[in-house]
Amino acid sequence: MDAKLAKELGSKIQELQALMVAFATDGRTSDQPRLYRELYADVTIELEKAKYENPNPHKSLEVFYAHCKLQEMKKYAERRACVEELYSAILLDLKRVERHAPNPRNWAKANDVLTDELSPVRTQWLKAKNFIFSKPPDYENSIKESISAVESCLMVLLHEPNGTLGKIIKQAKLDPDIERLVSQAYGYASNKDFVRHGGTEESKLTKAEADFFLDFSASSIVYITCKIKRTSTDA
Repeated sequence: MDAKLAKELGSKIQELQALMVAFATDGRTSDQPRLYRELYADVTIELEKAKYENPNPHKSLEVFYAHCKLQEMKKYAERRACVEELYSAILLDLKRVERHAPNPRNWAKANDVLTDELSPVRTQWLKAKNFIFSKPPDYENSIKESISAVESCLMVLLHEPNGTLGKIIKQAKLDPDIERLVSQAYGYASNKDFVRHGGTEESKLTKAEADFFLDFSASSIVYITCKIKRTSTDA
């Protein structure tokens, strides 16, 4: 996606958000439901082309309003915050594209395999990247989301929704040395303060470690997906 398309998609998302806020607060009009449905379809298609998962499950304004009621969002400020949060990660990344900021080396390869049933994993993957480039950067959470994306990939492909990487990785029948590398990376993230658990000392993690895990998780996702899908086809 080039800078122009990123800007156009960002504008459409913001239009969609404006409709949601207006309908859920004090700016409702009769034509908003139709406009929303049409725009929602356009945004969903363009997000798919750009390799993003649409984080907004509300296909109509009525469904979104019902969600606000169900979650007891009584204040308008709560509803506005909900709408803003929905697309925050994608809008941040689109801004990076507008500014011609480079993607990590294996970003495109990982995105290419995170399709169909693996599409939701893109959300974790995107968070991992955004945490590195946020102001201030959050390297601990970036590493957490990177390794969690690998874990989620295994959970989806092995049909183990309640599993953990450490418990289900052997089911993937990976090369033993690569399995050990992935398990060690998971162990590293689990043992570091403030990554998967709390901590008592100041974190010493830097962009170097966060970049390493982002690339490592991308390579792991591509390899694991190829290996499991090929094994499933051969069976």
